[in-house]
Amino acid sequence: MATSIPTTASIDSPKEAPNGRRSFIWKAGAAMSAVVASAVAGISKPGIDRNAGLQDQIERLSNQVGSLEEANTIRRLHQGYEARLTEGMYEEVVAMFADDAEAVYNGGLFAGKEGVRRLYCGHFAPGMTGKKIEPAPGLEPDPAQQLDIVEVAADLKTATGQFPYSMQVGTLMTEDSSLVEMARLQGEGVVKWWEGGTCETSYVKVGDTWKIKRLEYRATSKADYRPGRLYARAIDVPAFSKAYPSNPAGPDHLVF
Repeated sequence: MATSIPTTASIDSPKEAPNGRRSFIWKAGAAMSAVVASAVAGISKPGIDRNAGLQDQIERLSNQVGSLEEANTIRRLHQGYEARLTEGMYEEVVAMFADDAEAVYNGGLFAGKEGVRRLYCGHFAPGMTGKKIEPAPGLEPDPAQQLDIVEVAADLKTATGQFPYSMQVGTLMTEDSSLVEMARLQGEGVVKWWEGGTCETSYVKVGDTWKIKRLEYRATSKADYRPGRLYARAIDVPAFSKAYPSNPAGPDHLVF
């Protein structure tokens, strides 16, 4: 009777099925992983874009808030400038300017800290110029021109401003007469008038402090007027005709 001997093939064949299934499962799993990875990538990329867009929006809003805060700081700086002028604190006004600043007033340009000091302490102080007063009757400016405008640069290091002004101006009498001498003895001897217009400014940040870089008075009206009067008369006031040192309190340059 013949005996059937299992061959190697018949013994190994049952083991091939699991290997085949594992191979199929592995390949299917790899394919599925690739699909999932692709899907995740497709989902995550828009998420990254949204996050980047949100971050950009936050940065823009942060810059806008910073700009508004700096603009308000500059407005307070200008209010402090006007307050010091009203109180006759001319040296304190000079301290508000940068070392390389310049100021333009009445046809003259005053350059650097010494030039600025010459304007305020040498020219403004004797006549008590700069005191804030109401506009002269009949010469009130257009309300649309009374708005202050401040623009701060994106880097928050420089800025410009435009402010309306209405102030008293005075200059010492230069005539030699008994009447003028008597007025001087009585603490007068000053010709006074009202002036109004726009004060245009630029600023620079020195450390953490804003300083005035350039200030220019653009007068639109001048009048013979004192606070409390019901009338005013428009006048012409001569611009600077001599520069420093010919005029000890004069500008460094004449401008027109």
